Amino acid sequence: MSQHSSNPLELPSSDVRNRAALHRYRKARAMAGNQRDSDEPEDELEVSDLKSYQRHIAGLLQDRPAAHARYTKLRTTGSEVLIDLDEDMDGDKGQDNDEENSDEDDSSMDADADAEVDEEMTLYLKSREEREEIEREIADLEEAVPSITQDYKLIDRLGTGTFSSVYKALDLGYHEKWDNGVWHGLHPAASSAHYQSLPRQPGTKVFVAVKRIYVTSNPERIRNEISILETCRGARHVSQLITAFRQDDQVVAIMPYLPHEDFRLFYRTLPIAGIRTYFRCMFRALRDIHARGIIHRDVKPANFLFDPHRGVGTLVDLGLACRMGMDPPVHYGKCLHTGPTREHAHGRIRRAAEYNSDFVKRKQKDARMRSGWTSDRVGYLEKDTRPQSKANRAGTRGFRAPEVLLKCNEQTGAIDVWSAGMILLFFLSGKFPLFQSNDDVEALLELACIIGRRKMEITATLHSRTFTTNIPSITQEGKPWREFVETLNPKLREQPESALGPNPYSLNEASSGGGSYAPPPPSSSPGADTAIRETRLASPHVDDVQDHETGVEQALDLLERLLHPESIKRITPRQALYHPFLRESEGDDAFFPHPFGEGVCGEWHFVDPVTEEFRVRIRTEEGNTSVIAVMAGQGMAMGDEPCEFHRTEDFSTKVCRGVTRDRTLDECENEYPLCHVAMLPRLRLPPATHHQCLVQCLQSK
Repeated sequence: MSQHSSNPLELPSSDVRNRAALHRYRKARAMAGNQRDSDEPEDELEVSDLKSYQRHIAGLLQDRPAAHARYTKLRTTGSEVLIDLDEDMDGDKGQDNDEENSDEDDSSMDADADAEVDEEMTLYLKSREEREEIEREIADLEEAVPSITQDYKLIDRLGTGTFSSVYKALDLGYHEKWDNGVWHGLHPAASSAHYQSLPRQPGTKVFVAVKRIYVTSNPERIRNEISILETCRGARHVSQLITAFRQDDQVVAIMPYLPHEDFRLFYRTLPIAGIRTYFRCMFRALRDIHARGIIHRDVKPANFLFDPHRGVGTLVDLGLACRMGMDPPVHYGKCLHTGPTREHAHGRIRRAAEYNSDFVKRKQKDARMRSGWTSDRVGYLEKDTRPQSKANRAGTRGFRAPEVLLKCNEQTGAIDVWSAGMILLFFLSGKFPLFQSNDDVEALLELACIIGRRKMEITATLHSRTFTTNIPSITQEGKPWREFVETLNPKLREQPESALGPNPYSLNEASSGGGSYAPPPPSSSPGADTAIRETRLASPHVDDVQDHETGVEQALDLLERLLHPESIKRITPRQALYHPFLRESEGDDAFFPHPFGEGVCGEWHFVDPVTEEFRVRIRTEEGNTSVIAVMAGQGMAMGDEPCEFHRTEDFSTKVCRGVTRDRTLDECENEYPLCHVAMLPRLRLPPATHHQCLVQCLQSK
């Protein structure tokens, strides 16, 4: 879980990788005696000294098998943590006693146990001062919410921010006490999100993230976040809400613990296949939440936790998220485009009759004329008497879309797509961050320097604004994003030397056309995960030069579509998943979890108008219809398949493909006689009005 911070480089103070990187950087600068370029990678600084230090530590720990095993694992997984050997580590003492009393044959620890011990002992890798601070926070939370100790054992802090703090904890009742099927979901084995649905193996330790929302947060903000997390249950690659509870003024939310690495450690070295996997996960998350009417509003690397070794990414921190169409209607400065609809996910341009076109043209002409004035006549009005235009501007600087900067009142999921495009820009340019403006005006000028004055004028007009500037460096046409990337990164088409060793994505790219690799989390089956990972790392490197160049060209084309300044023309998450850069052979629609009430069995689902509870109609063994209540995350149809309540022997659903609109059921049967089970009684259905005619059959007895 990340912080609500305006600084995209900020990491939680408890992140040990941040401390290690800072230590190496300061040491190298002190020895070099000069200033380094901030864009230069720091991983290679004083490598010889670091290796010497590692050998020194290994020598000190050679008589302590448990500590040596933990240190070896940390070193080989890329997390170069500097351990203070002078600190008292109670956990190590207990482990040492166990080792002394154990049989000699058991001196080498099992890989599964190593992973669990490492996760549970991360607090002891931090300095004494920080550890004491975290222990005080944990004690304060346990005192404020005493009931939490009955079900969870808090062991470390993952991050802290303005509105909340997140702690790592052991789920004490996962295997015996809880029904976890609701938040696990039912993603099929071929889906990249199948790892979300895998139950943890019996006897393993299960870690969760405990989010403590501060009492200073607005109650409506807390209610909104919990409500949106519940709505997003079952969405792929989105942090799932396990449960939430309140005690007096304390609100706590429980979510799965997500192992990941800092974006800055891999964005320069991730192979093109890894970048594909990164954005497949991201756009599947965005597609699923947008289909549920949710805008994340704060997509950035810190809010998308990605493990480059396992190829798993998860969208987190929905504290700033909102529902589409929730902004109050504004009559002043109304945009010239509509809000999101089913046919136009990012809106459409309004018809000429819906706005005063003559007024718009007059304002455009006036803005162009003022752009040619001298500097003493162009600028802010000293006393601006115009009404204030208000719109949701939540987000992080450098990631805000043009429509957010222009205070658009009809914002759509396109603002998340723009932010995703910015992250792709970091991968391709090899620079992070790129845009660091102080306010919205500077941010617009930064974009205008790239896309040009003409496109900025068109974009401003779309949102009922004008763009005026006489800065000579802002040209009329600007430059394509492709040219901008190639200027920043002349070595774009050279394959990076991956810090992950042999390409861990090569096996999957070669066998399945580039699908996302998604094994279960370490807490569910670490031994199996390690075996799979070692197999993948040993696979041959197939991402050759030609494949890399093709991937770069496709990525540049996708970048142009993601960073289109006009929101209504920006590519949607579904379209991005079918772009040549991300498209898989089977397609994403087959694994898309439909929102409740949609899909092939959607007409059997409804929301109770009184209680607002989700209800499902099911057919009993006697042939009657019964209604049951379900929880958020249940009753989702996957692709062309029905939900779990309609996969019984007495009910099946067939999908007739390729049928156009306004075709009746009888016409469908005449043209596609094999699309349904013949000679079986059918339920009566109204004429088909969708792209696919749904034929529901009752199995004969």
